[in-house]
Amino acid sequence: MKILMISSAGLGIYPSIEKSIMETFLKLNHSIHIINPVYSLETVKIINDMEPDLVITMVGQIMDLKLIEFLKKKKLILCIWLTEDPFYIDDTVKLINDYDYIFTVDLGAFEYYKKRFPTKPIFHLPLGTDPSIYFQTEPSHHLYDLCLVGYPYPERIELVHYILNHTPYTMILAGPLWKGFIQDETHINKLVIINKWIEPSFVREIFNSSKIILNPHRSHKFYKNKNSLNVESKSINNRTFDIAACGGFQLISEKPDIGIHFDRSSEMVSYSNKEECLHLIRHYISDEKIRKQYSKNAQRKALSDHTFFHRAQFILDRVHF
Repeated sequence: MKILMISSAGLGIYPSIEKSIMETFLKLNHSIHIINPVYSLETVKIINDMEPDLVITMVGQIMDLKLIEFLKKKKLILCIWLTEDPFYIDDTVKLINDYDYIFTVDLGAFEYYKKRFPTKPIFHLPLGTDPSIYFQTEPSHHLYDLCLVGYPYPERIELVHYILNHTPYTMILAGPLWKGFIQDETHINKLVIINKWIEPSFVREIFNSSKIILNPHRSHKFYKNKNSLNVESKSINNRTFDIAACGGFQLISEKPDIGIHFDRSSEMVSYSNKEECLHLIRHYISDEKIRKQYSKNAQRKALSDHTFFHRAQFILDRVHF
C-alpha cells in the first residue's frame, strides 16, 4: 500500500513521533512518503506521482485548506489522528468534516465527537510507544528517587512543591521553564533541573535512572488551552506507554481509561490527589521488589499491546478501501 503522510509541522516530540510512525508502516511492508502541510507545485507533483492509497496526518491545525481540497478532488482516503485532544478541541472540532476517518487520543474527546458527528467513523486511539527508543537499560549514573519529565503545568508544579517540602527524596525535573517555578537552590542537595526540552533518548536515560517516575496529567481547564467546550480529558498520555516500555515504575494521576489499557491491580498505580501521591511514594520508595513486579508487568503489556505497530495496524484494520 502507498501511504502519504502529511507532517503536522509540530516541534518538540512530533518529528520523533512521525518518524516512528513512518518506520512502522515501512516494517509492515507499505511504502510511505511525508510532505509538508502546504499546497505547492512540489507537493502536488509528489501526490500525482505517488497516487497514494491512504493519506494520514496528525493534529491538523496547520493544514493548508487548498491541500485538503486538492486531496478531496482526487478522492483520496483522508485520516487524521488528533493527538492534542481535548486541549485544542475548539479548533479540532472544525476539522472533523474534512476527513474520512478520525482517530483521537482522548476518550472524552471521542465521546464528544461521536455525539456531535454520529455518522462519522471516529475511533479512540492513544499514541503508542516506540520500543527502539524506549527500552530498559542499566542506569548510566546514580539512581534518583523521583523524576518528572514534561512541561510545568500548574498541577505538576503544585505536586513537585508538595513533595519537595514533605520528603527528603532526590528528584530530577526535565522540561522547559521549570526553573521559573521551582528554585533548585532551595533544595540544592536533592533536586536537579534540566530546564529545556530533551530528546527522547535522554528521556529514556532519566526513566531508567529513577526509582519512581511521576506522571501527572495536564488539566483540560489549563488557561492556555482552547477548550471553551470544557470537554474533560479522560485518557492517559503517551508518556504512560513510554515509561512502561522502559520498565519504569510510575505513579500516574487518575484517568478514567487507565483500566482499558493496563491492569490496575498488577501493572499501574494511580493517585487522585497530591496527598495520595505522597503516601504512595512513601509506600513504594523502599520496596524495590514490588516496584519491579509492577514495572515488569506494565512493560510486558506495553510491548504486547501498545506500540506504534499496534496503532498502525488498528488504523489499517478500520479503513475501508
